[in-house]
Amino acid sequence: MKKRIKILFFTPYATRTGSEMMLLYILKNLNREHFQAGLVSFAPGELLSEVPADIPVFIGPGKYTLLEKVSYHLGFHPMERFLNKVSREFGADVWYVNTVMLPDIVKGALKHSVPVISHIHELSHMLTFVEVEDYKRIMHQSDLLLGCSETVSSNLRVSGGKNVRKLLSFMDLATINPSEERINSLREEWGVKPGDYVWIMSGTSSERKGFDLLPDLAKAIDDPTVHLVWVGRLAPDGLVYLTQKRCEQVKSTRIHLVGAQKEEYYSYLAAADGFMMLSRQEPLGLVLVEAAWLGKPIVSFDSGGPGEFVVEGIGTLVPNLDITKFAQEMHHWRANPGAFDAALARRRASEFGSETGMEAWEEIVREFCAPLVKQIS
Repeated sequence: MKKRIKILFFTPYATRTGSEMMLLYILKNLNREHFQAGLVSFAPGELLSEVPADIPVFIGPGKYTLLEKVSYHLGFHPMERFLNKVSREFGADVWYVNTVMLPDIVKGALKHSVPVISHIHELSHMLTFVEVEDYKRIMHQSDLLLGCSETVSSNLRVSGGKNVRKLLSFMDLATINPSEERINSLREEWGVKPGDYVWIMSGTSSERKGFDLLPDLAKAIDDPTVHLVWVGRLAPDGLVYLTQKRCEQVKSTRIHLVGAQKEEYYSYLAAADGFMMLSRQEPLGLVLVEAAWLGKPIVSFDSGGPGEFVVEGIGTLVPNLDITKFAQEMHHWRANPGAFDAALARRRASEFGSETGMEAWEEIVREFCAPLVKQIS
């Protein structure tokens, strides 16, 4: 009888970022006949409550205690001690690191002689937070590198990755369940009048996501019948404060900063007429899949991954940071609603559904694990 492959997944925060949501989809849809999973998170994030009950969860040392800091200076590294402990308790055949931001795990896998899969969701902007030796270790010591898009995969190959496979990000489309009643009430709350048009963006209030471009876009549109809605946590930093002040000075186009949403997230997306992707860099952007599934025309900067999703009939790609062209394309979709192919958008989104994605994931991982299966059968 063949033993199931034991995979220990590592994630940084267990929050509702695109990469960590995708990991949750993997854990929920994992083929239990072939795989047994454990999960390590370095923060007690909200997604942990949604992890299936048969998957043990280990909380790693994200913020060190005073005792751990003292131990570190005495030569006892808290991360090494934790990895030793979780390795003994779970006994994984493979470590699966869901980000480029955990280089210590790749280093630990080498020490424990465990094959490691690194699933990369980041482009160059995020790499500024990774030291060069750590990045090189991930590229050269990972036994398998998965890129969430061709844009990311290309960077991995250029960086010297020895075994790179593309695995397009995917999501559980069945979770997209907006409330029609809430859709109507949200439009009322925003002061949307008959004939008005609402564009929405979902993302963190960061420079990479183009949050600071919102007032520039509003000025370029210069139309009081247009509403721009930003869904996402507003970080307590100077960029957000400055952008909020600039938004307050816009006197024509309506801007709504509605903060992070959880339970009603899809009702917010569905309450809009179109979707705008202002990211300067975007590895893929599962929110584009959500928007297409909900039947919203898309206008996006050609910032990487969006070019692998947006096709003619469902949206437009705009040269990066061309605000004037972006505003013109938004006007085009508003003025020509018949140009949007809702059926095509739905079909396109379905290509990024969890059923299709898990088939691709399992094929790649089972192929990688085939030598291990022979060893442990």
